[in-house]
This record gives sequence, structure tokens and C-alpha cells, in this order.
Amino acid sequence: MDKKVLGLKDFLKKAAENEEKKVKVTHIDIKNFGLIEFIRPREGVMIDYLEEVTDAVDITKEKTYEEENDTKKVLVEKENSKVKMRSLIEAAEKFVYLCCPMLQAKETLETYSNMSPYEIPTAVFGHNLTIDLANKLNNIFDGTETRKKVKEEIKN
Repeated sequence: MDKKVLGLKDFLKKAAENEEKKVKVTHIDIKNFGLIEFIRPREGVMIDYLEEVTDAVDITKEKTYEEENDTKKVLVEKENSKVKMRSLIEAAEKFVYLCCPMLQAKETLETYSNMSPYEIPTAVFGHNLTIDLANKLNNIFDGTETRKKVKEEIKN
């Protein structure tokens, strides 16, 4: 099977098509608030969020072995995780803030002038909802939600 080498024009056309498929704006219904608009952040912001979340969660695997006739056999495998909550919350706060134009509005910044802008999401939504929102936004903007919906449509 011979494949044709992609030319520059076709490459740029494919890149533009892929960019068009990305979710740019989403609306999330937040309890006690209503429908709020969120804007897709730059790719670097999404990568920073993922890196900060990964750094905040430390997962280790512990295996207990049993020796029988000179062979080792895994007897028990246990996974331990430690979460640096402050780091996790800070990553979520920054990500939600950078996705939400209402949190960045001059009026909002003036209302919460006694704190840094990245702390505003937790002040408004609380830390649990801020973490949930960050995860939901990441799933929507990286395409996870779209892939799930397409799979469900195909199944039905």
C-alpha cells in the first residue's frame, strides 16, 4: 500500500480541520449558580494543569512475593497513593480561573481584591467543586467527553 507524501497545503488543511474539531467554548450547569461559560485555554495551560496534577499525586505499587521451588510468585499487589491536596487545589484553581471569563472580569477581581486571582475559584465555588470543574473542563477540552459521546451514539 503506497501512501502519498503529504504536501504543505494538505498538511495545513488537515491542521486547520483538526483545530476546527476542538471544543472552543462550553457551558457547565453549576449547582447554585446556573449555566456558566468556559473557554478553551491554550495547550500550554492544559499541559501545565496535567503536570501539576501529576506532581500532586504520588502512586506507588507494593508487591509481596512468595518463593516456591526457586520461582517467585506475586502473592499480594497493593497500590498506595498520597495526594498533596494544596497542590491539587492550586492546580485546579489556576486552570478553572484561566478557563472562565467571568472569574477574570474586572468586577470579579475588584470584588475579590483581597486575594490572588487564582484563589477566586475556590472562594466562589469551594475547593471540591473547583477540583471537579477542573477535571470536567480538562475532559471536555481534551476530547475525552466527545469520544465518550461518540462511542455511546455508535452503541445505540
